[in-house]
Amino acid sequence: MVDEEAAKNVKEIFQLCIQGYGVTKIANIMTERHILNPSAYAEAHGRKSLTKRTYTSDYTWVGPTISLMLSRPEYLGHTVNFKTYHKSFKNKKTYYNDPDKWKIFENTHEAIIDQDTFDIVQRIRQGKRRMQPITEEPSIFSGMLYCGDCGHKMYLKRKRAKGPENDAFVCSQYRHSTGACTSHHIRDKIVKQIVLDDIRRVTAFARDHEDEFVQIVMKQSESDTDRDLRRQRKELEDAQNRMNRLDTIVSKLYEDNLDGKISDERFVRMSKGYDNEQKELEQRINELKAAIGKEEKQSVDIERFLALVRKYTDLQELTAEIVREFIEKIYVYQTQTINGHRVRRIKIVYNCIGAFTAPEQEKKV
Repeated sequence: MVDEEAAKNVKEIFQLCIQGYGVTKIANIMTERHILNPSAYAEAHGRKSLTKRTYTSDYTWVGPTISLMLSRPEYLGHTVNFKTYHKSFKNKKTYYNDPDKWKIFENTHEAIIDQDTFDIVQRIRQGKRRMQPITEEPSIFSGMLYCGDCGHKMYLKRKRAKGPENDAFVCSQYRHSTGACTSHHIRDKIVKQIVLDDIRRVTAFARDHEDEFVQIVMKQSESDTDRDLRRQRKELEDAQNRMNRLDTIVSKLYEDNLDGKISDERFVRMSKGYDNEQKELEQRINELKAAIGKEEKQSVDIERFLALVRKYTDLQELTAEIVREFIEKIYVYQTQTINGHRVRRIKIVYNCIGAFTAPEQEKKV
């Protein structure tokens, strides 16, 4: 049975995450609001706490608690088994299983969080985001902008003296090393206007030309998926061939050492280098296999996007919730001068449908 009071807090935590707040900031907000933390709430309602109390106040929230709550499939109405295990009946210590070893039974009880909200939060939590100063509101694009040329994230650089109108995103790689990339400097207010205009154009086209919209997205998705799969399969083949080649090299190296053709010192040094390379290749091979499997199973959920289109019929301004619902990533490319005009390309990747340009929109931003 859903505990309505506790469910209200869970929903609030998910919404704060969607608005761009990190787990530490969310924990501070819950503490400031004087809301009982989960352990204290359970005890206050006659239930045993599932975690040990590590703090004295019943109203103290901490980041790890928020992080755990934001990742729980149970809020979707699912039952999750085999999260933990014991190595033997003699060893009472609890160990945590990797999520791929969990057994999930879906729709066993009433959900608190809907699937779309849960998915948005997981996308936000996938990558580490730069911490915002505790006194400042997060950008609605926090963790979503990427450099189109080097692929690194772009961080908001605040101009406190000049006011928020001049806050701008810059490439994190450039900030780390100016020779590694260019700044890709773009003001926050400019990104907001570009994104708002693009969402309006895409949603208007989807609303007015639904059949054509579906056909374009399906065709584009097949093309993008085929291209990614070809690239990933080629990389996987190369990695596997290199692994086989390394096995042969190491075997030959061992024989040369036994025959006295190379010294023990050199054998140890060379074999260590090959071992490290094999470990890196093995990790990359596993990553590629998982990515290929995901690509092969993935299908474009156009109907979910159309539901968003119907939900927002008159967009006047952006909020963090709207941005997270519509958009997965935004790529900002270096400014170029074409025919005497400065031109910057912005690529917006939408949730469910990927990057999309309507026929009448095929021009540079």
